[in-house]
Amino acid sequence: MKRHRILILELTALLMGWLSVAEAQPIPSSAVACYLVGRFYFDPTTGNGEVVGYFTGINGVGDSNSMFNGTPSENTAFFTFRAMLSITSLTSNGDITFLLGSAGTYDIYYNPVPKGDWSKPDTFSGGQLIAHFTRPEFLSLQFDSFSFTQHAITETLISSQAFTFNGHRYNFKKLTPGGITLYNYVSNTPLPPAAGFAFVLPYAGNGVAVDSDEQNEQ
Repeated sequence: MKRHRILILELTALLMGWLSVAEAQPIPSSAVACYLVGRFYFDPTTGNGEVVGYFTGINGVGDSNSMFNGTPSENTAFFTFRAMLSITSLTSNGDITFLLGSAGTYDIYYNPVPKGDWSKPDTFSGGQLIAHFTRPEFLSLQFDSFSFTQHAITETLISSQAFTFNGHRYNFKKLTPGGITLYNYVSNTPLPPAAGFAFVLPYAGNGVAVDSDEQNEQ
């Protein structure tokens, strides 16, 4: 009898765990998957840079009421991202400057004890790595007359790890199996420099879900 009770408890725990994961339904293709705030750090002498930031909302996981450990800011955001890249300037067309961004990777982290600090980009890659994406080269359009830069980048999901947030289990493989297309809008007004980067720009944007079938067709 005792053995049967243990078996029932184990099966119940397994079932409850499965149900928790099952709650994370795929985000419909082309629907907004997330909203984000970030900064672009750049070293003009080498052409190398990186982007870091945080999410104000992830569809199916949480909104601005649950995504922060206190008043919303980079210091309290549970979900952050980081990516390395290099930038090459191309021939401009009138007042539009073209910037070629390198292929590379894009990582999302969950940190139950947030500590993001704009002056320290490393603080945005702490905690659990929950999603790893790869991207091709991309083109940024810098509109001098409007003082902003715009680009769209499709980040293809390569690997992910399940994570528990607010008592539920999630996995980006379930949420966005094909990846995310990011639409970012970067201000051309620089911020104070950070250690190792003479040039810092703020930006914000959103991500649109890509399903695995769409990605395979490309």
